Amino acid sequence: MSAVVDTYRDDVDVSYAVDFGRDREPAQTRSRRPEYRRSGSAPARVNGMHCRRNKRWTWGSGRGARVANLRAFASCVAIAVASMAASAFGAVTITYGTVGNPGNPANTNGWGAVSNTFQISKYETTNDQYVQFLNKVDAGGTNPNGVYNSLMSTDALGGITFNAGAASGSKYAVKGGVSPNGTVYTNLPVLFTSWFSAARFANWLQNGQQASAASMETGAYTLANQTSGAIPSRNPGAQVVLPSRDEWYKAAFYTGAGSSYNLYPTSSNTAPTNTVTNLSLANAANYGTVATPTGSTMPVGSYFNTVSPYGIYDLYANATEFTDTAGTGADLGKPQVFSGSWATTLAQTTQWNANATAIFRASTTATGQVGFRVAAVPEPATIGLAGAGIAGLASLDWMKRRKKAAQSNG
Repeated sequence: MSAVVDTYRDDVDVSYAVDFGRDREPAQTRSRRPEYRRSGSAPARVNGMHCRRNKRWTWGSGRGARVANLRAFASCVAIAVASMAASAFGAVTITYGTVGNPGNPANTNGWGAVSNTFQISKYETTNDQYVQFLNKVDAGGTNPNGVYNSLMSTDALGGITFNAGAASGSKYAVKGGVSPNGTVYTNLPVLFTSWFSAARFANWLQNGQQASAASMETGAYTLANQTSGAIPSRNPGAQVVLPSRDEWYKAAFYTGAGSSYNLYPTSSNTAPTNTVTNLSLANAANYGTVATPTGSTMPVGSYFNTVSPYGIYDLYANATEFTDTAGTGADLGKPQVFSGSWATTLAQTTQWNANATAIFRASTTATGQVGFRVAAVPEPATIGLAGAGIAGLASLDWMKRRKKAAQSNG
């Protein structure tokens, strides 16, 4: 009888320690035999450390089971988030800013209304990021669909070199030396890209930055080796894209309140100061030179106190930026561009503010003034998978608890 009583006390102590949050069972006990927690006869063998987590007899109850359930839930969410991050970013890291206030009204010109929350790159795409793209999709140096422009090397404004004799996967490199503005080329915006090359970069990001030329032909845009002509529409379910006209315009000019828009994308209604030296100003930008190599771009984010209301940098000047909104009429199929560039003159500042008329460029445009940034939207498939996983976990919990109740009542 004494042995039976001692065993019962051990079981009670173990249950108390687990269910009421004590770190361990009382020092005088060391039994690992868990209490039998269901009505009816106990299973033939319930001893052993694993038995408190035996799904048939203890799932969903006790401190240990609650911790296991929480960990499973956290794992579900973490895997979904990690999958989305890996599919969108990979080796090239894009720093995004969130543009909220979904359903905002358009400005008086009809631009800027966006129904959903989205993200847009805080910085223009750099030479370093584009080099990583080139070495992945063109390891052999064959330049598929013209993603590399020789002016990136030969022009002083370009920042990328090509070496046919370099090892596979490293034939492209950031140019050495300094730009006309006296800065290294690494974090300067990539220039001399056509709209189609920029779209291929977006496709490549969406497809997980694969080491294949095929990974840049489909995704946000179906390109099918197209390099000129009318730009294709954004595909349904696209995740990493070139921003649309309204997305770019909202990220640049919308104040985040009511129907209020700033005149300039520097959180100001006054034209920014044109400077390449006084970078700490709250309203400054890189423009005011002439369209010759006597001026050039500045490293992205140089004007560290000059941002849009959503915290996005370099939306005025530095490099003109592609969108995926196509023109009509005389501009049929051409992509609209925004921002102005380092070559925008003082007399041209109003051409790039919120009241400016639409400006389009040929889809094959590749100049020392034009670059791009990307935008991102949530991945529906990943979000759906995460939701299904979480729902499945909740359903399993419910079924286990229902089975427990039925056994107790039986």
